[in-house]
Amino acid sequence: MLAAIGVTAFSVHAQTPLVSSIGNPADTVTNAATKYLTLKTGWGTYYKTVEVATTLTKISGTVAATVTLEYSVDGTNFYGFKKDSTFTATDVSAQTLGWSLKDWGAKFLRVKIVGSGTQAVQVKALAYPRKENI
Repeated sequence: MLAAIGVTAFSVHAQTPLVSSIGNPADTVTNAATKYLTLKTGWGTYYKTVEVATTLTKISGTVAATVTLEYSVDGTNFYGFKKDSTFTATDVSAQTLGWSLKDWGAKFLRVKIVGSGTQAVQVKALAYPRKENI
């Protein structure tokens, strides 16, 4: 089972975008590029569940990419989860990939997108934390 994330930037029941390295809530993966969307969470904040949704929208070409959810305690060293953290994006006009994290409290959450096709694809990610199960 996946672990879950705490986030002080979140208010309860608010969706928060993960952002690119320059602070944009979306990025474009071109061909075999690697892109990251990251959310800095809070120290000592605990969430019972965090839902993460990543949407890929085809701009042009043939979409092929791997999309991986990662976490970090220091913002430098990121780690994938042991199970169910990687999806394969396929050549469709739009697709949404999701993760449900349980009992989360790490400092950073990141979606890593590694392109492998001849493509341009827009990527966005949102995280939705909850203090309690509903």
